[in-house]
Amino acid sequence: MIITNCRAYIDGKISEKEILILEGKISRIAGRIPENEANGEERIDASGLIVVPGLIDVHVHLREPGAEYKEDFVTGTKAALAGGVTTVLDMPNNKVPTTTLRRLREKEELAQKKALCDLRFYMGATNDNFAEIKKANPIAVKVYMGKTTGDLLITEDEIMEHHFSNFDRKKPIAVHAEDQRHMEAHSGKRTEEAAEIAVKRAVTLAEKTKRKLHIAHASTPQEIEIAKEEAGGQKLRADISVETAPHHLFLSQKDADRLKHLGTVNPPLRSEETRKALWKKLNDIDCIATDHAPHTLEDKKDGARGFPGLETSLALMLDAYNKRLLELDWIISRMTENPAKIFGLTNLGRIAVGFQANLTFVDVKKEWTVNGEELETKCKWSPFEGKKLRGKAVKTIFDGKLVYEDGEII
Repeated sequence: MIITNCRAYIDGKISEKEILILEGKISRIAGRIPENEANGEERIDASGLIVVPGLIDVHVHLREPGAEYKEDFVTGTKAALAGGVTTVLDMPNNKVPTTTLRRLREKEELAQKKALCDLRFYMGATNDNFAEIKKANPIAVKVYMGKTTGDLLITEDEIMEHHFSNFDRKKPIAVHAEDQRHMEAHSGKRTEEAAEIAVKRAVTLAEKTKRKLHIAHASTPQEIEIAKEEAGGQKLRADISVETAPHHLFLSQKDADRLKHLGTVNPPLRSEETRKALWKKLNDIDCIATDHAPHTLEDKKDGARGFPGLETSLALMLDAYNKRLLELDWIISRMTENPAKIFGLTNLGRIAVGFQANLTFVDVKKEWTVNGEELETKCKWSPFEGKKLRGKAVKTIFDGKLVYEDGEII
């Protein structure tokens, strides 16, 4: 395949290039690919579009196995491709939690048969599965400091420290940072203080054990400050990374009130004041991750918490770019290169020779309206229902093949 008339994001800037893809890899990047190299190859015209690395979402709940009626590996990876996402890291808090080597292998085998994009898996930390994690050596481990689906709650620092010391220090442990003990002392409320206390505990243990730590879905500026700032306010903690979710950047408590039962999520949507303060910490945020957590409308009525987000994430960021709230290079780095670096995803996250040919074609001017019924996710709704956005992924190449184009999975 050769991509022509291409404005591509390469090494931190937009360059006019042609890209040659052979056997699923980027083979050559040049101002013009000679005819003798491009002869007979499929051509894709990228006129009017910007080509960026395939997006990497490091926080997704695809619900399989155990709750396939909400989402499965087919519908979830279709949603990813429609949102320009070519690599997904799936969380372990299924109905059947991913806490043993056997369960990890079962997920991997299912993904081999069903996934339409690159799908990788966390393992969940429990009070006693240290040996299982060591045997499996997953891409990352998730520690839940607040209650979630399955037997994954860890409240004791001693157990956390054992996991922090036991797992490969070069790989990240991701933390759902909401302190269960604090919540129980405050009638179960998931307050901002509960999040900040949990981040402080996790950072203290990470420094003690000298390991990589990733803070999931930061919803307050204080969490970011605690995670990133050393004494004197210097941003020196290279081994501690922080993600935030689009819904925490673009929605607040007033939206939760409007959405009613559809507006519940963990951590909860914060006040408008906190949401605005979160934006002031943008440069300290390492990556954007959706926390894609699909539920049926019936489950939401019954109190289920979480939003689908794979198909709106990039578009929300591009809309903010069009409104001059974000720079394009900030968006691309936080959704491609940074996640690849944090999670050790080699040959992903950049447009470079030898890298996997995962590419997203962006139309920054395309105007569209979010309509849940048109989404690929099985749950068929969005907290951004009816929102008019400017900017969208219009083509997606995965492993050197065109897999999504103009609203259709190919």
